Amino acid sequence: MNDDDDAGAVLEVPLEARGTRLDAWLAQHVEGVSRSRVAALIDQGQVLVDDVAAAKASLKLHGGEQVVVRQPEAVPVALLPQDLPLSFVYDDDDLCVIDKPAGVVVHPGAGHPDGTIANALLFRFPGLSIGGEQRPGIVHRLDKDTSGLLVVAKNDNALRALSRLFHDRDVDKRYVALCLGTPNATPTSTAASFELVTGHQRSPTDRRRFTTRLPPPESEGGPNRRAHSRFTVRESRDSVALVDVELLTGRTHQIRAHLADLGHPLLQDELYGGSHAEKRIKNGAVHDAVVRLKRQALHAVSLKFDHPRLGTQLRFESPLPPDLKAVVDAVLSR
Repeated sequence: MNDDDDAGAVLEVPLEARGTRLDAWLAQHVEGVSRSRVAALIDQGQVLVDDVAAAKASLKLHGGEQVVVRQPEAVPVALLPQDLPLSFVYDDDDLCVIDKPAGVVVHPGAGHPDGTIANALLFRFPGLSIGGEQRPGIVHRLDKDTSGLLVVAKNDNALRALSRLFHDRDVDKRYVALCLGTPNATPTSTAASFELVTGHQRSPTDRRRFTTRLPPPESEGGPNRRAHSRFTVRESRDSVALVDVELLTGRTHQIRAHLADLGHPLLQDELYGGSHAEKRIKNGAVHDAVVRLKRQALHAVSLKFDHPRLGTQLRFESPLPPDLKAVVDAVLSR
């Protein structure tokens, strides 16, 4: 790929790409651009194929074309306070802990300019701007469809201290997951508990996803990051496993990618192969509960860390939301 500040990114399509969709090929070859972003740029007339604006994202390539991708400079949008519900587990002068529901985005991003936890925090705590205007007080994040505990710093000292705790892995983070099949460390393993220490980087074939099918890096700093998870299979029934997870590092999609790369994606995790999970489960109580589950089966159930100013140990737990509890109860019932 060549870059031209005026023309945009200029790419030559190799002959072996013949028959590939334009949006799929660009998502793999333009760094930091998802397939949905490519489609939006095509709709805006920002993608040229041999100097002609691409008519549609599904355009089939022949090989040998020159493709230009122009990305208009993003105009920063001020984060607006919004009166949105927040469920507080803890709140003091330094930090708060929120129980985030599934379906809510933590901070604004592509496709989610508002309606986020960050918008709600700014309404609840006017002037909260530490950590960047778009991420007021956000120390870590949860995916949109992951529910559970989220820590927010309320002053600069707390933000620095909490960020250091997360970086140094001095925060105990536990999750409850429900996945297809029963995961093991190796195909021949039958142990109920195991650890995975792998590499972790963005997938070369789908930039929305991450892959952990890599050895851990010898040193940090490159695209391959170290990912460390500890799993305990608590129970399994009807092709569904209830798994407790301790997160030793905090990579994007870490639990989702680790389980998917073992061949056991989270229930209803569309991105990582767990969608329509009920079709792979025999009829019964587990099947019926999974049918009603409309998001990935992952919940941040507990957090434990030292208070950044007082030094006292804080521990918080979040009960399972009704949609996940129904599946868990079905798996555990006898």
